[in-house]
Amino acid sequence: MPSATTSHPYVTIAIPTYNRAALLKGCIASALAQTYPHFEVLVSNNASPDDTAQTLDEFSDPRLRVITQETNIGLLPNWNACLANARGEYIILVSDDDRIMPSLLDRCVALIDQYPQLPIVITLSNLHAASLGQTRPPRVSRTLDTGIRDGTTILNAFLTDQITVNVCGVVMRTALLRERGGIPLDLPHTADVAAWAPLLLLGKAGLINEACATYTYHDDSETARLGVEQLLHDGRKVADLIAQTAESSVQDTRLRKTIQLQARRCFARRGLITLTDFRKGGASIVEMSSVAWQFRRDLHGVSLQAVLRFVAVALCPPLLAARLRRLRRSPPEQLA
Repeated sequence: MPSATTSHPYVTIAIPTYNRAALLKGCIASALAQTYPHFEVLVSNNASPDDTAQTLDEFSDPRLRVITQETNIGLLPNWNACLANARGEYIILVSDDDRIMPSLLDRCVALIDQYPQLPIVITLSNLHAASLGQTRPPRVSRTLDTGIRDGTTILNAFLTDQITVNVCGVVMRTALLRERGGIPLDLPHTADVAAWAPLLLLGKAGLINEACATYTYHDDSETARLGVEQLLHDGRKVADLIAQTAESSVQDTRLRKTIQLQARRCFARRGLITLTDFRKGGASIVEMSSVAWQFRRDLHGVSLQAVLRFVAVALCPPLLAARLRRLRRSPPEQLA
């Protein structure tokens, strides 16, 4: 049985934060509400100029530990600061605007108890659109039940869009994440996937086939402000990382090639979505086509349906597309 002391917790819930005092309070509350007892909540305050320090002072729970950066070290280095300071054998990284359900750790540790030293446990996450105030449930696997699985099976389900996974719902073995260098600093858009996805190629893994967390995305987030070329570059790099890890970790030739193929197809599909958003944001057909040509080798292998959807959006003038989106979101009585 893992130790119940805060000096030797079994799991670290790590919350990197910057300038989001109002959101942080709810995130910490959701972390402290875990039904599993042997954990710590570690917050790394990245020199926030708002009321973050005062918000943290409102908590007196001994399971909460705070580290404060003297200056803003950047988003991903702050994630790595959490990893470096984590005391738990396992770690979950939860952004300050995300939420985890009270049973998340209980359910993950139950799987780890079945298979000690398990590298990773994947849970699914809801998606919350902050600008719309809307939350939608995850894609749930129709073929994989909750339990211990080959990690490649879970990874393939993610790569083929059968399940919705975000880092706030992923529990990882701390030592393994550290051994792999932590959160990669050169992938601002896909660093989270680059951290957890390769761990699924190390053997067995756990899957909770239902939502245990809620991931929030913002129109004004740091990743949302990245240029389209950076987004496409990061997609290519993480696909290459998964393919390279499979090359060295997956012995079965057929399975290895399947993972490598699906990794490239997955991020090709995401690349088309990125280009679609670029067009919706006001880019001209010429601008979008220029970027697409630059990354043409990374956009192969997607389905005909995805290509046709992309072409339809690309040819639709941005003003008309924006109008159609507003109409789809309008209440029925406003459409009469």
